[in-house]
Amino acid sequence: MKERLKKILSKFEREERLRLRVRRGDKLPLMMAIACIITAAATYMVLSGTAAYAKKLVALRAIKPESSDYELRGYSYEPATTKRNILLSVTDEEEPCRIHIFTFDEDKHTLDISDIPPDTLVSCGGFEGTLAEAYETEVYTEIVSMALNLHIDGSMSVSTETVADSVNLLGGVKLTLDKELKIGENIISKGERTVMGSVAGIILSDSDSYTDGDADRIDAYHQLLISFISTLKEKGAVEWVSLTIDLLVNHVETDMTVSEIIELINLLNETSTKNININLITTENSK
Repeated sequence: MKERLKKILSKFEREERLRLRVRRGDKLPLMMAIACIITAAATYMVLSGTAAYAKKLVALRAIKPESSDYELRGYSYEPATTKRNILLSVTDEEEPCRIHIFTFDEDKHTLDISDIPPDTLVSCGGFEGTLAEAYETEVYTEIVSMALNLHIDGSMSVSTETVADSVNLLGGVKLTLDKELKIGENIISKGERTVMGSVAGIILSDSDSYTDGDADRIDAYHQLLISFISTLKEKGAVEWVSLTIDLLVNHVETDMTVSEIIELINLLNETSTKNININLITTENSK
């Protein structure tokens, strides 16, 4: 498989300059290029996603839906036609330390990221507990969807180790701290620097920042996330996908198809960094 990927990438690199110098908004060349890179992994991802979806669907049928209750309260459960909502969970030692909803607006080319503390309490569809506890169920995505009254188009789960490895493969990400940060036994000095995977992993796994109410540590994470996305955009979709293809195939769990992932990459590629916003979702229902 690795040799096949190398051949595909080598061939693509020779043709890239001729095929990809097109106006902004022309999706076809980018989609073709990325599709070539991940063709070797397509069957694996589709079958894995199908199996996972089938298990979740069986489990979901055992949960009493609350859609009728939503209608009585005047809420609409219809998805926004121009938006894509993606549930992204980051785990540390197999437990979620970061939970996000990435909302892509296809018309406005914006990305709104909702940062939801894993200890947020929810009660819906027969489930009562924290989002972290919901993660252990077969219907985690459905619980989040019902709790937020939000249609979710797809979900992804990735470990802090995988993200840290991605940061290393990308050559690091930029981070500027106005003051020294103390995270557990680790101290990160203030100033501007390019951080590698080890430091990124420390900040990423710091879920205690929510319960501690430490705005500086939460802000450092948000800055890290924006910087990571900016680095992807600076590298260009073709380059960063080729750099991280092994991690994408073997270490990212998702219920999305290859074509859906390619479309998300296109949406990210079309979104300016200045049009990316992160909002911390705080509620009274937290431990």
